[in-house]
Amino acid sequence: MGSSADSGVMPPDRFGVPIESVLERRERLADISDIKFGEERVFPELIETLLDEVPQGANVLEVGAATGVLTGPLLRKAGYLTALEPSAGMLRRLLETEIAESDRLGVIQGMVEDLRLEVSYDVAVVTFTPRRGTGLVRLLQELATRVLDRVVMLLEVENTLDWAYIARAAAIQGFDVRLRIVSSQPDVSGQRKRAAVFVADVANWDAVYAAEDAWTIADAREVEVPYPAPRGTATRLVRFLHAGSDRALRVQTDPRGIDRLYGNLRTAAHRLARDEITVRSHGGVIHLVRLPRSEDRLAPLE
Repeated sequence: MGSSADSGVMPPDRFGVPIESVLERRERLADISDIKFGEERVFPELIETLLDEVPQGANVLEVGAATGVLTGPLLRKAGYLTALEPSAGMLRRLLETEIAESDRLGVIQGMVEDLRLEVSYDVAVVTFTPRRGTGLVRLLQELATRVLDRVVMLLEVENTLDWAYIARAAAIQGFDVRLRIVSSQPDVSGQRKRAAVFVADVANWDAVYAAEDAWTIADAREVEVPYPAPRGTATRLVRFLHAGSDRALRVQTDPRGIDRLYGNLRTAAHRLARDEITVRSHGGVIHLVRLPRSEDRLAPLE
């Protein structure tokens, strides 16, 4: 097993949340033997769609393997599979399973940034990473330097639009992008599970933009909001972007008022332009970004 980098020197934004809390939770859940981490997110239709993106006999990197819920299915297609996982406890659980006996499986404790650049893979599969925002774009960029064919990400769709953000940012960066929302069969109560399968073909990709440039849109219109923000500011800004031709707005205000303005803008965007405008906060600046039309961003997988 490879060694991981000292978690004390890992930037906290690699995951989009403090890395200590992510790793602590994974370690804590690793000690509960009857929990297969991530199993609640996986369903047959999702596995089928994922395996369609893995060429038979490919050299596959699985990012965030956890206890191996998807490691077994991936081994059906992979010629060789490297399971990458930052949690020692999760890897211990994986190594206790039958799939660990396969001579086509290797494991490494660490994160993508810890992998040697001289080692390459055909396909990388990212399974429900906790990274968010620009952390997702940086992850894609890190993988694109280590992968020859494609990067496949399984992403949540409930209560988040990260799947739309990464698709737009990747397309701006020059990746060939495909995206599909996959649903399960309804359960006894009629509810369905859903997940996004994001695919970035990297063979013809050239590193052009930094993650922040792709995420925040460099040509956004600048807006300065006084502190305290006048009543109705958030509604007016969302309506302005929604009705106009700008791709994005970069909204700045006094640091004392940024959290309140950010919350008001999120509420206004959800009420007035749901699925059309998204709101992000990055580096002390709020970004309102016009999303692609649904028919553009939900191009089916072939």
